[in-house]
Amino acid sequence: MEEPVVFAILGALGGLLHVLVHTSSLREAVQYANSKWVLIGAICGLAYHFLHSDYNFPNSFMAIVAGYSGADFIVAASIRAKRLLESLQGA
Repeated sequence: MEEPVVFAILGALGGLLHVLVHTSSLREAVQYANSKWVLIGAICGLAYHFLHSDYNFPNSFMAIVAGYSGADFIVAASIRAKRLLESLQGA
């Protein structure tokens, strides 16, 4: 398999782990609203592919971590940017 695909899959796995950790039931975990975490995780894993040095265990594990925590970072940054834009428009 191509390396970018592997890293995207590992990032999606990290996003899926994020969903499973932060939900209380399987019914809640399979809702459509939680699919964004898996998609953002795959994007973070793909972005990590372009930042890594070599394909080995630590880098593949870090792609999972990037998929898990990168989704929180992207969502938090977008919320802050939205608040900043709203405050600039209101001023």
